[in-house]
Amino acid sequence: MTAITKRRHAELAGQAMKYVAELLLIEPLSPAFDHKLEAIEALGRDEIAQLSARHAGSLAHVAPPPTGGIARAIMGLRNLAESLEPLRQGNLAGNLAGGAKRFGLIPAKPDPKAYFRRYREAQGEIEAALAALTRERDALIRANVTLESEQAGLTPLIATLSEHALFAEEIALTLTARAEALAAREPMKARRLQSDVLHTVQTRLRDIAEARALAMQAAALREIVSATNTRLIEGIDQATATMVLVLRTAIEAARLIASQELVLDGIASLRRAASNLIAEDDPVSTDAGAEALQSAFAKLYDALDRLDTERAGSAARLADPAR
Repeated sequence: MTAITKRRHAELAGQAMKYVAELLLIEPLSPAFDHKLEAIEALGRDEIAQLSARHAGSLAHVAPPPTGGIARAIMGLRNLAESLEPLRQGNLAGNLAGGAKRFGLIPAKPDPKAYFRRYREAQGEIEAALAALTRERDALIRANVTLESEQAGLTPLIATLSEHALFAEEIALTLTARAEALAAREPMKARRLQSDVLHTVQTRLRDIAEARALAMQAAALREIVSATNTRLIEGIDQATATMVLVLRTAIEAARLIASQELVLDGIASLRRAASNLIAEDDPVSTDAGAEALQSAFAKLYDALDRLDTERAGSAARLADPAR
């Protein structure tokens, strides 16, 4: 939140001194004195009412990121990856390396075409898993848009309440000094300043401070949730991009290992990969084989692990914002 500048502080102090000076010119028991006091009674009232109306029931509460769907999407994508990973028993790399043996005696015959055919057969599941992640990502983006809008509404209200609080503090200081100076020669006015005006100022100060504290708590919580959502969005983007890298590597590996054109046009994310998903520093090798494919799967597991860690940590951060 933007701090009040020294120049603005001086302006508010001057306004407070002017207010007290005008008040002292009025007969303390007159209706005009009470009317002048109404300005203090109304101080911050509109801003507090706006906070209550805009954030009724939810000012200090922000919905946590919807991580349940992310957890299910991670599990679905991990299960798919494990079923396709080359080093898994019966998959590509072990057979090509001669490591897998039937009955522990005879090396299993490599069947790369059958292995890569499984990618085509799994297109629907892969697309569903990636689409689930995309839906969760879109929900997080929408949540952040809402949070940004709410934050934009809170910021000016907090700033105005801060100025009101400073103005009231300056009035309280000036009133105290003037009441002490008037005690001997104008005891009635001094008593009115101390018992009525100062009491009203202190009451408004307390109300403004409570409203401002609640609004600042709400703003801080929104910042935490927004930052958490952003990290989850980045994690989802990375996991999606890495899965697409796996698929692109599989397409190249199928061409090199099985002399097979692997067409996966049922996966929307793969169709978009060239333009907006694969990082420039993570290209698919033109001589990608089983090792390159296995490396791509290792990157996918790492991306999923990091996303799952971020997902699990998001609730803890909201439960303890000081972390």
